[in-house]
Amino acid sequence: VNSIISFIVVCICLFIFINNAMDNFNIEYLFYDLSHRWVYLLMASILLIISVYFRALRWKYLFASDISHSIKDLFSVQFIGYFINNIFPIRIGDFAKSYIVAKKTDNKTSYILGSIIMERFLDTLILCVFLIITVWYYGSHYLGIDFSNLSFQNDIVGYFIIIIFVLALVYFQRWYDKFIPMKIHIALSEIWKGFTGMQASGKSIVIISSIIIWSIYCINAFLIQMIFPALGLSILDCMLILVASSFIQFIPTGFGALGIFHLGVESVLIKLGIMNYHNFLIILWLYSYLIYTSLGAYYFIQNGKFTIKNIYQDLIQNY
Repeated sequence: VNSIISFIVVCICLFIFINNAMDNFNIEYLFYDLSHRWVYLLMASILLIISVYFRALRWKYLFASDISHSIKDLFSVQFIGYFINNIFPIRIGDFAKSYIVAKKTDNKTSYILGSIIMERFLDTLILCVFLIITVWYYGSHYLGIDFSNLSFQNDIVGYFIIIIFVLALVYFQRWYDKFIPMKIHIALSEIWKGFTGMQASGKSIVIISSIIIWSIYCINAFLIQMIFPALGLSILDCMLILVASSFIQFIPTGFGALGIFHLGVESVLIKLGIMNYHNFLIILWLYSYLIYTSLGAYYFIQNGKFTIKNIYQDLIQNY
């Protein structure tokens, strides 16, 4: 059911984008710009692969110090996760990554999943920093954010909700061991261990790697727009595009966020007053999709013993 819903959402978004682009897309101009400024695309592609290396490096230090993982293996598994997300109608890449790493290292799948959740948490923190920078630069009114409706009464309601939530957690904890099945209890415990397993000696590496990863994404958006000089986007414009596209990709659809990504970035470009952006938008999505999918497919085939079928069966059994 989730796959069908995801597929329908992707088709609707893609149809809207294509319908909007019908009179603005020119393939001759696209190939002309690429043939004259291909070096920017090459630079962005190399940087994208480097960002995956830093993801693997960061992931290594998210595990407890007594657990050893090869950066080379984590690098390949990162690509496999992207590959699976890009070819399936639902995003199960993170679950596939946890399955493959668990089988390679004899760790529990739920423990590996906990470390991946920490990855996503760190990404969200950096993304929020970028959001604050863009709001500060453009202004909340320009972005359509209105803080004027916030009031003391709203704060009181917010605090009240938080207090109720905390009390509910405390109450739930009393009955947790009695009513939660042991299998789920163990899985949640392992996920928490994975989430909190960051090595103390590697905190600086984790923070620096996170900053480098998202800085590369921002630089790449700027490099891709350099292929189309008429756009004239600044690095902060590209940061705004990155923030918008990343938050909209929180919607759990597959096929590399096809359609949803395009509509999200299109709305930002229109807000910025940019015209004739369709070629840029197509390349911005396509270059990363092709790199992630092709290299992910290579590493997936290279692993050999892992198949879509046994990954799927493991996911059903464990989740």
